[in-house]
Amino acid sequence: MDHVGSDFQQIIMDRKGGKGEALWITLNNLQMHNALTDTMQLELIEALTFASKETSIRCVVLTGAGEKAFCSGGDISLLQKMNNRDGYDYFYKRGFFVQQLLTTMNKPVIAAVHGYCFAGGLELALCCDMVYAAESAKFALTEVNLGILPGWGGSVRLPRQIGVNRAKEMIITGERIDAEEAYRIGLINKVFPANQLISEVDNLVEAILAKPPLAVRAAKTLIHDSLSCSSMDAAATMERGMLMWLINTVDFQEGTAAFLEKRKGIYKGI
Repeated sequence: MDHVGSDFQQIIMDRKGGKGEALWITLNNLQMHNALTDTMQLELIEALTFASKETSIRCVVLTGAGEKAFCSGGDISLLQKMNNRDGYDYFYKRGFFVQQLLTTMNKPVIAAVHGYCFAGGLELALCCDMVYAAESAKFALTEVNLGILPGWGGSVRLPRQIGVNRAKEMIITGERIDAEEAYRIGLINKVFPANQLISEVDNLVEAILAKPPLAVRAAKTLIHDSLSCSSMDAAATMERGMLMWLINTVDFQEGTAAFLEKRKGIYKGI
Protein backbone atom coordinates (compact mmCIF):
# COMPACT_ATOMS: atom_id res chain seq x y z
CA MET A 1 0.00 0.00 0.00
CA ASP A 2 3.00 2.29 -0.33
CA HIS A 3 1.54 4.29 -3.20
CA VAL A 4 -2.19 3.55 -3.18
CA GLY A 5 -4.02 6.47 -1.60
CA SER A 6 -0.93 8.62 -1.21
CA ASP A 7 -2.31 11.24 -3.60
CA PHE A 8 -5.92 11.12 -2.42
CA GLN A 9 -7.60 14.45 -1.80
CA GLN A 10 -10.86 13.35 -0.15
CA ILE A 11 -10.16 9.83 1.12
CA ILE A 12 -7.85 8.77 3.94
CA MET A 13 -6.64 5.17 4.23
CA ASP A 14 -5.04 3.79 7.39
CA ARG A 15 -3.83 0.28 8.16
CA LYS A 16 -4.52 -0.69 11.79
CA GLY A 17 -4.07 -3.71 14.01
CA GLY A 18 -0.91 -5.53 15.00
CA LYS A 19 -0.29 -6.79 11.47
CA GLY A 20 -2.08 -3.98 9.62
CA GLU A 21 -4.89 -6.35 8.70
CA ALA A 22 -7.65 -3.77 9.18
CA LEU A 23 -8.06 -1.00 6.62
CA TRP A 24 -9.89 2.15 7.71
CA ILE A 25 -11.26 4.22 4.81
CA THR A 26 -12.31 7.71 5.88
CA LEU A 27 -14.45 9.99 3.71
CA ASN A 28 -12.71 13.32 4.17
CA ASN A 29 -14.47 16.44 2.89
CA LEU A 30 -15.48 18.30 6.05
CA GLN A 31 -16.57 21.45 4.22
CA MET A 32 -19.31 19.50 2.41
CA HIS A 33 -20.10 17.10 5.27
CA ASN A 34 -18.26 14.33 3.41
CA ALA A 35 -20.53 14.54 0.37
CA LEU A 36 -19.84 12.22 -2.54
CA THR A 37 -18.15 14.64 -4.90
CA ASP A 38 -16.79 13.49 -8.24
CA THR A 39 -13.31 13.29 -6.73
CA MET A 40 -14.47 11.33 -3.70
CA GLN A 41 -16.37 8.82 -5.83
CA LEU A 42 -13.34 8.00 -7.94
CA GLU A 43 -11.05 7.81 -4.93
CA LEU A 44 -13.52 5.61 -3.06
CA ILE A 45 -13.62 3.19 -5.99
CA GLU A 46 -9.83 3.06 -6.01
CA ALA A 47 -9.65 2.50 -2.24
CA LEU A 48 -12.30 -0.24 -2.27
CA THR A 49 -10.69 -1.94 -5.26
CA PHE A 50 -7.40 -2.02 -3.40
CA ALA A 51 -9.11 -3.36 -0.26
CA SER A 52 -10.85 -6.12 -2.18
CA LYS A 53 -7.66 -7.30 -3.89
CA GLU A 54 -5.13 -6.95 -1.07
CA THR A 55 -5.04 -10.35 0.61
CA SER A 56 -3.29 -9.06 3.75
CA ILE A 57 -6.39 -6.97 4.57
CA ARG A 58 -8.96 -9.01 6.49
CA CYS A 59 -11.44 -6.33 7.57
CA VAL A 60 -12.48 -2.89 6.27
CA VAL A 61 -13.99 0.01 8.21
CA LEU A 62 -15.75 2.82 6.36
CA THR A 63 -16.26 6.07 8.26
CA GLY A 64 -16.45 9.84 7.84
CA ALA A 65 -14.08 12.54 9.04
CA GLY A 66 -15.28 14.63 11.98
CA GLU A 67 -18.40 14.06 14.03
CA LYS A 68 -20.96 16.02 11.99
CA ALA A 69 -21.36 13.54 9.14
CA PHE A 70 -20.57 10.05 7.99
CA CYS A 71 -21.66 11.15 4.52
CA SER A 72 -24.34 13.71 3.68
CA GLY A 73 -25.06 12.20 0.26
CA GLY A 74 -24.30 13.30 -3.26
CA ASP A 75 -22.87 16.59 -4.46
CA ILE A 76 -26.09 18.45 -5.39
CA SER A 77 -24.28 20.87 -7.70
CA LEU A 78 -22.96 17.86 -9.61
CA LEU A 79 -26.39 16.24 -9.76
CA GLN A 80 -27.96 19.43 -11.13
CA LYS A 81 -25.70 19.40 -14.19
CA MET A 82 -26.45 15.82 -15.19
CA ASN A 83 -28.01 14.62 -18.41
CA ASN A 84 -28.99 11.04 -19.22
CA ARG A 85 -25.47 10.08 -20.28
CA ASP A 86 -23.76 11.56 -17.21
CA GLY A 87 -26.46 10.19 -14.95
CA TYR A 88 -25.88 6.70 -16.27
CA ASP A 89 -22.20 6.92 -15.35
CA TYR A 90 -22.93 8.36 -11.90
CA PHE A 91 -25.86 6.20 -10.86
CA TYR A 92 -25.21 2.95 -12.66
CA LYS A 93 -21.56 2.56 -13.56
CA ARG A 94 -20.12 4.18 -10.43
CA GLY A 95 -22.94 3.42 -8.01
CA PHE A 96 -23.25 -0.20 -9.05
CA PHE A 97 -19.49 -0.66 -8.94
CA VAL A 98 -19.28 0.72 -5.41
CA GLN A 99 -22.13 -1.55 -4.30
CA GLN A 100 -20.46 -4.58 -5.81
CA LEU A 101 -17.11 -3.79 -4.23
CA LEU A 102 -18.66 -3.39 -0.77
CA THR A 103 -20.94 -6.41 -0.87
CA THR A 104 -18.83 -8.97 -2.72
CA MET A 105 -15.32 -8.40 -1.36
CA ASN A 106 -14.56 -11.52 0.68
CA LYS A 107 -13.93 -9.68 3.94
CA PRO A 108 -16.27 -7.91 6.38
CA VAL A 109 -16.97 -4.21 5.86
CA ILE A 110 -18.08 -2.20 8.88
CA ALA A 111 -19.63 1.28 8.78
CA ALA A 112 -18.82 3.55 11.74
CA VAL A 113 -21.40 6.35 11.58
CA HIS A 114 -21.23 9.75 13.24
CA GLY A 115 -23.78 12.47 12.45
CA TYR A 116 -25.54 12.71 9.10
CA CYS A 117 -25.93 9.50 7.12
CA PHE A 118 -28.14 10.75 4.31
CA ALA A 119 -28.96 9.73 0.74
CA GLY A 120 -25.80 8.26 -0.83
CA GLY A 121 -24.27 8.02 2.63
CA LEU A 122 -27.04 5.73 3.83
CA GLU A 123 -26.76 3.76 0.61
CA LEU A 124 -23.09 3.14 1.40
CA ALA A 125 -24.01 2.00 4.90
CA LEU A 126 -26.68 -0.34 3.52
CA CYS A 127 -23.96 -2.13 1.56
CA CYS A 128 -21.83 -2.73 4.64
CA ASP A 129 -21.98 -5.96 6.60
CA MET A 130 -22.36 -4.27 9.99
CA VAL A 131 -23.26 -0.71 10.99
CA TYR A 132 -22.24 0.80 14.32
CA ALA A 133 -23.54 4.29 15.05
CA ALA A 134 -23.10 7.11 17.53
CA GLU A 135 -26.17 8.25 19.44
CA SER A 136 -26.01 11.50 17.46
CA ALA A 137 -26.31 9.77 14.08
CA LYS A 138 -29.22 10.63 11.76
CA PHE A 139 -30.36 8.46 8.85
CA ALA A 140 -32.45 9.29 5.78
CA LEU A 141 -32.92 8.72 2.07
CA THR A 142 -33.68 12.31 1.08
CA GLU A 143 -33.61 12.02 -2.72
CA VAL A 144 -37.38 12.49 -3.09
CA ASN A 145 -36.89 16.13 -2.08
CA LEU A 146 -34.88 16.61 -5.30
CA GLY A 147 -37.48 14.92 -7.47
CA ILE A 148 -35.51 11.68 -7.87
CA LEU A 149 -35.15 8.27 -6.22
CA PRO A 150 -32.15 6.79 -4.41
CA GLY A 151 -29.85 5.74 -7.24
CA TRP A 152 -27.07 3.82 -5.49
CA GLY A 153 -29.22 0.88 -4.39
CA GLY A 154 -31.23 2.50 -1.60
CA SER A 155 -34.63 1.91 -3.18
CA VAL A 156 -34.02 -1.85 -3.36
CA ARG A 157 -31.78 -2.46 -0.35
CA LEU A 158 -33.74 -0.57 2.31
CA PRO A 159 -36.96 -2.65 1.86
CA ARG A 160 -34.90 -5.80 2.20
CA GLN A 161 -33.27 -4.47 5.35
CA ILE A 162 -36.19 -3.02 7.34
CA GLY A 163 -39.35 -4.28 5.61
CA VAL A 164 -41.33 -2.99 2.67
CA ASN A 165 -43.85 -0.65 4.28
CA ARG A 166 -41.38 1.07 6.60
CA ALA A 167 -38.98 1.54 3.70
CA LYS A 168 -41.73 3.02 1.55
CA GLU A 169 -42.47 5.49 4.34
CA MET A 170 -38.85 6.58 4.61
CA ILE A 171 -38.22 6.80 0.86
CA ILE A 172 -41.50 8.51 -0.12
CA THR A 173 -41.41 11.09 2.69
CA GLY A 174 -37.66 11.54 3.01
CA GLU A 175 -38.07 10.96 6.76
CA ARG A 176 -35.06 11.47 8.99
CA ILE A 177 -34.67 9.04 11.87
CA ASP A 178 -32.29 8.98 14.82
CA ALA A 179 -29.94 6.19 15.82
CA GLU A 180 -32.33 4.63 18.33
CA GLU A 181 -35.09 4.33 15.72
CA ALA A 182 -32.58 3.00 13.19
CA TYR A 183 -31.62 0.34 15.71
CA ARG A 184 -35.25 -0.47 16.54
CA ILE A 185 -36.14 -1.16 12.91
CA GLY A 186 -33.02 -3.19 12.22
CA LEU A 187 -31.21 -0.68 10.04
CA ILE A 188 -28.08 -0.68 12.21
CA ASN A 189 -26.43 -3.18 14.55
CA LYS A 190 -25.59 -1.14 17.65
CA VAL A 191 -25.67 2.38 19.09
CA PHE A 192 -22.98 3.90 21.32
CA PRO A 193 -22.18 7.26 22.90
CA ALA A 194 -20.21 9.30 20.38
CA ASN A 195 -17.00 9.12 22.41
CA GLN A 196 -17.15 5.32 22.49
CA LEU A 197 -17.97 4.59 18.85
CA ILE A 198 -14.46 4.21 17.47
CA SER A 199 -13.23 2.13 20.41
CA GLU A 200 -16.24 -0.17 20.04
CA VAL A 201 -15.55 -0.58 16.33
CA ASP A 202 -11.93 -1.33 17.20
CA ASN A 203 -13.18 -4.06 19.55
CA LEU A 204 -15.34 -5.53 16.80
CA VAL A 205 -12.43 -5.51 14.37
CA GLU A 206 -10.20 -7.25 16.90
CA ALA A 207 -12.86 -9.91 17.44
CA ILE A 208 -13.10 -10.53 13.69
CA LEU A 209 -9.33 -10.67 13.23
CA ALA A 210 -9.10 -13.28 15.99
CA LYS A 211 -11.28 -15.68 13.97
CA PRO A 212 -10.06 -18.10 11.27
CA PRO A 213 -9.74 -15.98 8.10
CA LEU A 214 -11.14 -18.53 5.66
CA ALA A 215 -14.23 -19.15 7.79
CA VAL A 216 -14.91 -15.41 7.99
CA ARG A 217 -14.55 -15.04 4.23
CA ALA A 218 -16.75 -18.06 3.60
CA ALA A 219 -19.47 -16.79 5.94
CA LYS A 220 -19.79 -13.42 4.18
CA THR A 221 -19.70 -14.98 0.71
CA LEU A 222 -22.25 -17.67 1.54
CA ILE A 223 -24.72 -15.31 3.21
CA HIS A 224 -24.52 -12.81 0.36
CA ASP A 225 -24.87 -15.38 -2.40
CA SER A 226 -27.55 -17.49 -0.69
CA LEU A 227 -29.84 -14.47 -0.26
CA SER A 228 -30.26 -14.34 -4.03
CA CYS A 229 -31.40 -17.99 -4.13
CA SER A 230 -35.12 -18.52 -4.52
CA SER A 231 -34.72 -22.12 -3.40
CA MET A 232 -33.79 -23.00 0.19
CA ASP A 233 -32.57 -26.37 -1.05
CA ALA A 234 -30.17 -24.68 -3.47
CA ALA A 235 -28.95 -22.36 -0.70
CA ALA A 236 -28.43 -25.32 1.63
CA THR A 237 -26.42 -27.07 -1.08
CA MET A 238 -24.17 -24.01 -1.30
CA GLU A 239 -23.79 -24.12 2.48
CA ARG A 240 -22.75 -27.79 2.46
CA GLY A 241 -20.25 -27.17 -0.33
CA MET A 242 -18.65 -24.29 1.58
CA LEU A 243 -18.54 -26.37 4.76
CA MET A 244 -16.83 -29.30 3.00
CA TRP A 245 -14.22 -26.91 1.62
CA LEU A 246 -13.50 -25.52 5.11
CA ILE A 247 -13.16 -29.00 6.62
CA ASN A 248 -10.09 -29.53 4.43
CA THR A 249 -8.28 -26.42 5.65
CA VAL A 250 -5.38 -26.20 8.09
CA ASP A 251 -7.36 -23.62 10.07
CA PHE A 252 -10.11 -26.17 10.71
CA GLN A 253 -7.56 -28.61 12.11
CA GLU A 254 -6.12 -25.85 14.28
CA GLY A 255 -9.55 -24.68 15.44
CA THR A 256 -10.67 -28.12 16.55
CA ALA A 257 -7.30 -28.83 18.23
CA ALA A 258 -7.41 -25.50 20.07
CA PHE A 259 -10.93 -26.23 21.33
CA LEU A 260 -10.02 -29.67 22.63
CA GLU A 261 -6.80 -28.38 24.20
CA LYS A 262 -8.59 -25.41 25.77
CA ARG A 263 -6.34 -22.78 24.18
CA LYS A 264 -6.64 -19.96 21.67
CA GLY A 265 -6.26 -20.94 18.07
CA ILE A 266 -3.43 -19.62 15.90
CA TYR A 267 -4.79 -19.29 12.38
CA LYS A 268 -2.88 -18.91 9.11
CA GLY A 269 -5.67 -18.57 6.58
CA ILE A 270 -4.81 -21.83 4.84
